[in-house]
Amino acid sequence: MHADTFSRTFTVEEAASACDTLAGLTGLPKARIKDCMVKGGVWWSRPGRSTTRLRRASTEVKPGERLEINYDPALLALVPAQPELIAKAKHYSIWNKPAGVLSQGTRFADHCTLPRLAQAKLGSRNELHPVHRLDREARGIMLLAHDGKAAAKLGELFRQGAVAKEYAAIVRGIPDWTDLEVDEPLDGKEARSRFHVIQSDPASDMTLLLARIETGRKHQIRRHLHGLGHPVMGDPRYGRGNKLVEGLQLMARSLAFTCPFTNAPKQWAVPDLPFPLVD
Repeated sequence: MHADTFSRTFTVEEAASACDTLAGLTGLPKARIKDCMVKGGVWWSRPGRSTTRLRRASTEVKPGERLEINYDPALLALVPAQPELIAKAKHYSIWNKPAGVLSQGTRFADHCTLPRLAQAKLGSRNELHPVHRLDREARGIMLLAHDGKAAAKLGELFRQGAVAKEYAAIVRGIPDWTDLEVDEPLDGKEARSRFHVIQSDPASDMTLLLARIETGRKHQIRRHLHGLGHPVMGDPRYGRGNKLVEGLQLMARSLAFTCPFTNAPKQWAVPDLPFPLVD
């Protein structure tokens, strides 16, 4: 973290605007407080209510309420890549998430998350809800619900295994198999992945795979492929000899389900990863 990074919680002692209160308590300029608030680094706790992000600088806070500020100037300075809208329905939308964009925010910020970026692109007053996750370093299709009720309905599809997701990955090495199912547990929980070889390139010693997962453990595809000795190229966490300046070569390439609002079958896909990679 940046040397000036901090996280502090204060109990409000006198009524004032949130911005003025935090500026007085932290010594930060009001412009920096406002920037931190807009980007999701300030949280507001009131008696009898759940803690929420506080974005409006002029909001009046009262004695006994609590303000939490999480300030990281390096994080706040980040400018995220913009997502692409693939399809929009009444209750949800489908997006192509760029690498580097988060699925969900942290206590410090949410301006680099897909829901916030998508909300701005749609011009929506309501916050959007991620129904599933995709690693920050990965790219590809993600589903966002437009309200809490839609998120619950769509989330149930995932819990029931009624959503078909397919991933593409470029890995190091040439597998000696064409199709393989892996059921190696992860973090003490069952984890099942299926892999299918699309194309190998002996010149670069790389292979393009399709992956399907029946469970959703953290970094499941990346960890299973690493365990097989074929780590994903560009993975900053798993594997050796797989570094790549282009970044992680893992993409959520397709998504399909029966819409719970119309009962119509839906399917979306993004273009495949370029292969073989060109220097």
